[in-house]
Amino acid sequence: METNISLDRIVQRAKDVMTFNTRTYEEITRDPSATPEAGIVVATVAIASGLGWLLQGPGALIGGVVAMLLGWVLSAAIIYFVGTRITSTPHTSSSVERVMRIVGYAAVPNVFQFVTGIWLIGGIIGSVLWLWTLATMIVAIKVALNMDTGRAVATGLVAWIGSIITFAIFGAIFNISLNVPF
Repeated sequence: METNISLDRIVQRAKDVMTFNTRTYEEITRDPSATPEAGIVVATVAIASGLGWLLQGPGALIGGVVAMLLGWVLSAAIIYFVGTRITSTPHTSSSVERVMRIVGYAAVPNVFQFVTGIWLIGGIIGSVLWLWTLATMIVAIKVALNMDTGRAVATGLVAWIGSIITFAIFGAIFNISLNVPF
């Protein structure tokens, strides 16, 4: 199957996700061609958030992008597991790929992380971006797993704790640092 990646479509979907357009969230979960698009979104977010890594050399930026992509895949798998095994209902249905697509797109508010280095207001901007991303992730989990908001919040919380533990173990074994996308 040939996948045509459209930058215009990625940008429009990213805008829709940032403005909580649930129709777009549902479209992304159903569209298999959105998986590589979500990967592009995650890589773009990693680059935008990691511009400071350039001070450590281009290898640090590349390593940061790779770590963020691995973090995205692991986080999606953990969200899928928690949502289908721990917090599921009889109506919960999904696949890891569906969760990957929408979780990748839901990380898009962090594309503005590069402005968090601004003196005096960087911390405030970072907090706003974290809350914004948390909200897009909750909507993403709700749509991807076909569950209500309360279960989506519970799934996100349990998955977040599971991700931190998994990433710490993974990091200790392989001596790398992975980023939880939310």
